[in-house]
Parts: sequence; C-alpha cells; structure tokens
Amino acid sequence: MSLNPRVMKGSMDFYGAIMFGRSPLTRAQRELLAVAVSAELDCHY
Repeated sequence: MSLNPRVMKGSMDFYGAIMFGRSPLTRAQRELLAVAVSAELDCHY
C-alpha cells in the first residue's frame, strides 16, 4: 500500500527496468552496485 500509488508504480517500473532490463551488466553486478550505493547513502537495502 502506498500513499501515492501512481508514484509507487513508477518507482517499481523504474526498478524493474534497471534490475531486469537489457544491460551489459550482469544481475549480480547490478545487485552489487545497488548495495554499494545504499551503503554510501546509509540506506538499508
């Protein structure tokens, strides 16, 4: 549930495109980048 379902859908669509779309990076590399950025921003991943 979200306070703004339209924004939540956009965010999830963006995440899906980044993590599952075509890319020269492997899925593992993308996950590693997500963890590194989250750690740098002090955000729990």
